[in-house]
Amino acid sequence: MLKNQHSKPNGLSANIDPEKALEALKNAPYVRPEELEEDAWPDPLPLFREAEPPEPYPLEALGPLEGVVREALRVVQGAEALTAAAFLSGASLGAQGIANAAVDGRTYPASLFFLTVADSGERKTELDRLALLPARAWQASRAETAALAEEAWRAEREAWEAERRRILGEKGLTREERAEALKALGLPPARPWSGVFLLSDATTEAIVSALADDWPSVGLFVSEAGVFLGGHAMSEEKRLYTISVLSRLWDGQGVERARQGDGRRLLLGRRLSVHLGSQPEVARGLLEDRLVRSQGLLARLLTAWAPQVGPRRYVEEDLTRNPVYVAYQARQDALLEATARNVRDDPEARVRGLDLPALPLHPAAKRLYVAFFEHLEAQKEELGEARAFAAKTPEHAVRIALVLGLLEDPSLTRLGPDHMERGIALAEWYLLEHRRLMEGARVPEPLRRAALLLEWIRARAKTGARSISTSEAMQYGPRAVGRTAQAVREALRLLEVHGYVRANREGRREVWEVNPRALS
Repeated sequence: MLKNQHSKPNGLSANIDPEKALEALKNAPYVRPEELEEDAWPDPLPLFREAEPPEPYPLEALGPLEGVVREALRVVQGAEALTAAAFLSGASLGAQGIANAAVDGRTYPASLFFLTVADSGERKTELDRLALLPARAWQASRAETAALAEEAWRAEREAWEAERRRILGEKGLTREERAEALKALGLPPARPWSGVFLLSDATTEAIVSALADDWPSVGLFVSEAGVFLGGHAMSEEKRLYTISVLSRLWDGQGVERARQGDGRRLLLGRRLSVHLGSQPEVARGLLEDRLVRSQGLLARLLTAWAPQVGPRRYVEEDLTRNPVYVAYQARQDALLEATARNVRDDPEARVRGLDLPALPLHPAAKRLYVAFFEHLEAQKEELGEARAFAAKTPEHAVRIALVLGLLEDPSLTRLGPDHMERGIALAEWYLLEHRRLMEGARVPEPLRRAALLLEWIRARAKTGARSISTSEAMQYGPRAVGRTAQAVREALRLLEVHGYVRANREGRREVWEVNPRALS
């Protein structure tokens, strides 16, 4: 367990201390840029150390998903972590409506939340399409039935409202007789579930609304998480609400729905699975967000930074015809059918939601769980920024074990040691990856501003500009660097220390020549 114990930080960290670098620069001899030939420019130093590579993904621990994931890797050619997350999140969507796991009185849902970081073109959309194809087909197959049920409900509702109006308007009734008649009339007929459970580009309110009206077990699958994380859901006034709702749903707790005319209503027995695909820039902001960290949302996310894959060769094959994919589709259909059998339409069930059995751990599986828990507790001091995630890693292991166990057998009655071993192997990989990314997020702010300015300089150089003035950088450069001469000079001097630019003066104008070798 925790094989990857590095003696040095395994994320990004500065090669040079910013304060010492600026002090050394003051005493450095000045060489005019025009006195240097282009070949005499030094190779620039990286602003950050390269991140340690991730551990190999434990594909063998995927159990019933291993075959389809390996075939998807061969045909689609996405990164291992990205491919596995797509199919694990798809399996979680099916499994979360069937059963929970129980450990010493604690209930763990089968809901999994994934955040996968990948550049554009790394096949995130295609992998989600394949992983969710059975769910989309199942959802579409219920659309006609749901439409007929909706039509019948409208007729029943109109009849109920007409009878209620008659009772309220009948003049010959005493107050007691009217109350008795209304009691006999009962509650209005419950609106049938629409059966729509796949969400994308959704606000937090839309997620809660879908859980209230459409289906008690839904999935949020967003190929570009910037739409969700950078949109209304994570705006300044909504961030805490969004984090709270997502955290409560991951925990399996009820969420409140407030609607004009209906007041507040507590929704119980709801389940949400999530797979967010993110561009690196968006993910960095999330990893560094103090509110997201302090509220525990990051500890609930199974996060992976997928490396680029390529060059690829085209594979002339329809993966959906592959026998392992057909088997995956059949398993997903079985999970969704089992979930549908747990969904009720009566008014009480609409409030109560899913009433799911809690599967215990086999004694041998329980021993594995306890050993893993105690091992992580002993490693706590070495885990640094990953301590919060490590505290939830045993629960992640149980949830993953539950998802894979139900995928194998929807009628499962307890989690065995084989299930637990798989869950532990996968949860441990995500712990190591979380630690790698969290340590990599610790970059000194001056260096981060210098990196932003360098990206702007490189973009500007594409128009032919090979020098910039301090005033130009102040006026047109990235706002995050600052709009003061002091902030911009600090960033430029750090770039000079690393060999990206060199200072020059044209009269009273401060100009910075750009190293041609820094533009690639």
